[in-house]
Amino acid sequence: MTGSCRPSATQPPAAPVPRTADDPFAGVDLSGLSPSQRRTISEAARDFQDVAAGRKPTFARFDEGAALPSDGGTTFYVGHGYRLTILCSLSGFGELVGTVYGPVLVFDEDFAPGNTREIISTRFYTNEQLRALLKE
Repeated sequence: MTGSCRPSATQPPAAPVPRTADDPFAGVDLSGLSPSQRRTISEAARDFQDVAAGRKPTFARFDEGAALPSDGGTTFYVGHGYRLTILCSLSGFGELVGTVYGPVLVFDEDFAPGNTREIISTRFYTNEQLRALLKE
């Protein structure tokens, strides 16, 4: 791949994000949650949307203790009650060559003790598509 899996460093202000279709909790009423639980959901949703749009996460911070895989640029972040992986893996499907990119959100077990704690939104990008997304 000739591009990089580094999201754009340009960050919007950390203002509340409108709930959109990209928000993994779109249409969900969070008013019954405690303030800490609302913070976890809100910050995780914002970071998820940031990564899906090709930006660095607003709230989660780079996990300096995580091993970095040699797959093309996957990176790991830690937030309040969740971990965020920016999956960026060199991939090929038949004659198509490019990258699978997107956010993988995993909530801490004490916050999300159910069967599924992960929310994932990845897709295949050609090199040109990924460069455009990441605004290189």
